[in-house]
Amino acid sequence: MACRRILRQIVQITAQRRKRCTAAAATTAGCPFHRPVKAAPEAPLTKSDVDSLKPFEAIPAPKGLPLVGTLFDLIRKGGSQKIHEYCDMRHRELGPIFREKLGTVDAVVLSDKDYIQRVYYSEGRYPVHMVPEAWLIYNELKGIKRGLFFMDGEQWRDRRKLLNEALLSMGEVTKYEQAFNDVVTDLTDRWQTVSRREKDGVVPNLENELYNWSIETLGTMVFGRRLGCVLPPQYKNQMHEFVYYVQQIFTESAKLSVIPPKLASTLKLPVWRRFVNAADHALQMAREYTEERISEIKNLQAAGEEVPGVLSQLLQCEDVSRDETVNIVADLILAAADTTSHATQWALYSLAKHPECQEKFFSQIKAVVPPGQIITMNHLEKIPYAMWIIKETLRLYPIASFLTRVLPEKIVLGDYEIPAGKLFVMSQYTIGRNPEEFENPDSFKPERWDRSSKDRRPMSNGCMPFGIGARSCIGRRVAELKMRLLLARAVQRFHLESANERDVGISMRLITAPDEPIRLRFKQRSS
Repeated sequence: MACRRILRQIVQITAQRRKRCTAAAATTAGCPFHRPVKAAPEAPLTKSDVDSLKPFEAIPAPKGLPLVGTLFDLIRKGGSQKIHEYCDMRHRELGPIFREKLGTVDAVVLSDKDYIQRVYYSEGRYPVHMVPEAWLIYNELKGIKRGLFFMDGEQWRDRRKLLNEALLSMGEVTKYEQAFNDVVTDLTDRWQTVSRREKDGVVPNLENELYNWSIETLGTMVFGRRLGCVLPPQYKNQMHEFVYYVQQIFTESAKLSVIPPKLASTLKLPVWRRFVNAADHALQMAREYTEERISEIKNLQAAGEEVPGVLSQLLQCEDVSRDETVNIVADLILAAADTTSHATQWALYSLAKHPECQEKFFSQIKAVVPPGQIITMNHLEKIPYAMWIIKETLRLYPIASFLTRVLPEKIVLGDYEIPAGKLFVMSQYTIGRNPEEFENPDSFKPERWDRSSKDRRPMSNGCMPFGIGARSCIGRRVAELKMRLLLARAVQRFHLESANERDVGISMRLITAPDEPIRLRFKQRSS
């Protein structure tokens, strides 16, 4: 009886999930601030072409069981932590387009760059992406509204346009270069002290170190002041606690991608209780700090002082309420903590594992930056290796291994006609390691991104870690500047060595995380 009840709930849940996606797509049609996505022009379909099109159901699909689909295959592969490998296996079996079914929900999974580009080109005026169901259920149960990531339609477009000006304009982002550099100075000073203190020279808990750095740097931009994550004064305990809960949100969310979240919430399973506890604490702390800073900003502005920061800019917008401002800022901080920190961790690890790349990077730095000088944006413009490292890292370790869209209209991909309202899942992991796109795809080779190289293969659409189009990652410019500064200054100051006994693999927890703690030695370079 219990099994039947659970299976009935699974069917109801998946039907509700499908209904939500279809309804969201119906509200979506080019956006005035949409950076156009260039798609390869296709000849108009002739009547013969139309007649030869295959229906959605003809798209290859793995065999699954009634109700649960291929869930047990995923579990055998390693569960949610290895879902990237599971999808890669399916692409090898079924090709660049396949259907994946769980219960009554069908997703179209893609690894062909031209197919993916056409999906983005067809995303409509208000692009719709998939939000983890656990997060939607949590919001509904708590009766709360969230930030930009959770918005759709006209509200999303208006708020996205507002934040584009603050977060995607290089002129705006580079205003915070000095603040970002101050954080890097404190962090690398700390790494020097800690590595000398530890017998093996390894900086303990590198992941937490980078979480603190990521939150601190974004905090300087959003709040207009330091938070105390790297060199903690006032907020030491609170910020370290906040970092812990943010980590838990992503860890437990990944587990809830295998167990139906509605079922987990109904049965109050331990994984659901841990997720709710982490989300409760992290959101409460982010909101309390934001509210506190708003009061401070208003007092300073009343005294005639000009206060920098994205929060201060939002407060000047009459059509954005205080509650909405708090929601937007809180979610910005949560999102930045996990994504940029892991991307940077993978980049540092890759440099440590490839000393020849590290030394090429160091040589470029030495050729541009005089001894004893702090690296600036002007220097970075002459050190292209920094950006090559970021691109190569995100090709091999895309922080979002899967990007999603729900299209408002039907679309033709290859021989298949796919109706409106279907969920498209783009396999970033698979396309980044495709030998047809990248020579020796499993090798870490930053030079492949050197546009001046005669041997460079065209790869304009073979790697899209931040997505493209109107709903691409809004934090891209900030993340790239933060990473370029930290990577360059870390290699300028230290020689990095890996202390892991084996090659570190990937463990998915919504984002691409390492399957064991990354351990690095930071050896001081001679001046």
